Amino acid sequence: MPETLTYSHAHADLTFTWDGGTQIKLCDGVSVPYSGFYPSSISAPKTAQQVFTQAALKEVCDAWWQGMEFPTGRDFAQDPWHTAEFGAGLQVRYRGGPVVEAAPADPAHRYQPLPDDSTLWQPIINLTADGRTPATVTTAWLHHRVRGWTTGVLELLGVHAPQPVPDPVQYGEGVHDAIVHWTIRNLPDQVKADSTMGAWHTWIASTIRELWITPSGPVLWRNAGIAEQRLSQQHPWTYQDTLADGTRLNFVWFGGRCVYVTSPDAPARRGARDNTIFLFHPHEQATGPVLPWIEEQVRQWIATCNATKTRVDTPGAALQYGPWRIELSGPGLSHDARFATEQEAYAAARQARDQAANTDGCVTFRSIFSTNDSAARVTTISVQRRSPEHEDLWCAHSHPWNIYNPVPNALTPYTRTQPDS
Repeated sequence: MPETLTYSHAHADLTFTWDGGTQIKLCDGVSVPYSGFYPSSISAPKTAQQVFTQAALKEVCDAWWQGMEFPTGRDFAQDPWHTAEFGAGLQVRYRGGPVVEAAPADPAHRYQPLPDDSTLWQPIINLTADGRTPATVTTAWLHHRVRGWTTGVLELLGVHAPQPVPDPVQYGEGVHDAIVHWTIRNLPDQVKADSTMGAWHTWIASTIRELWITPSGPVLWRNAGIAEQRLSQQHPWTYQDTLADGTRLNFVWFGGRCVYVTSPDAPARRGARDNTIFLFHPHEQATGPVLPWIEEQVRQWIATCNATKTRVDTPGAALQYGPWRIELSGPGLSHDARFATEQEAYAAARQARDQAANTDGCVTFRSIFSTNDSAARVTTISVQRRSPEHEDLWCAHSHPWNIYNPVPNALTPYTRTQPDS
């Protein structure tokens, strides 16, 4: 029976325990805001289970906390990696060496592996193009690189629009919708005869087979796209820093609507999730790649804290308690979304008005509280501002818009002579 190993990460305020099984268990410290903030366990690397030592456990846990790939040490020449893409129309493998290879699947036996010596196997990714060597290849990198490669292929085919600045965190978003729209537009007869995805899989499998037997093969697809970096509770992004007074800070993002900040030097009150929100909606607010943008928000906030010698409100708190909001209401419906400035509030309100008018009351909007940023049966939209005298009182800032009575001055700020309550 392997010895139970424990590793305490002081900055993260987490304790990791491995008892020889397939999971590494996590135990939260007092600065973690609520139960379930982090996963209860993470998967132990397959090869590490055979050689885990205290140092190996620390290496794996540090890698997870920093959002890095697990150092598995897998020998791909002896234990090749395989996957299938494009509805199993393309087989992909890595057997060690300088390239990742792929081959079209046999139409009659799509899930049956092709022989290793088949001439259809062709290189699709050069490790050197991504700054990799066989010694630094991991299964996580292979998975995300191949998924990014398929997105790059869709861009080359004109199915999916490329990002102006490729961002690993957002790369590949919207691919499924793009495939559906492209297929309906370009393969209408096949869609009618089969189904949208059936037509797509038939077309892409045929396209792959035809390309592979050309003299140049998939050379034009070589090294397409970039490696994806999907974030989740199992694979978070974290960033550590320290204030001038020595207070240690952790910034954590699981890929959702909130970036959180915790500190092992400032224990949180259990359940006080709102008090740990650093930033809302990084995807929507970021100008350029998301992670560098978040880090810049962190650095600016820390610089302000150090300059004022106090812990100032986070960007999330400034929005959460911001002075502006739009309210969407209708039969049995009441939703609101907060904004930091008047300009943002009115722009969002007018966009919601146009959506409601053209979609029979169906509106998508940016909320900081709801997990579902959509509303149906919206009949009224108003812009409000928080009363400076009463924090819980919201005052109308303009005449509301109503779907049944869309007056010309709706969502136009009141003049100074008009009351706003």
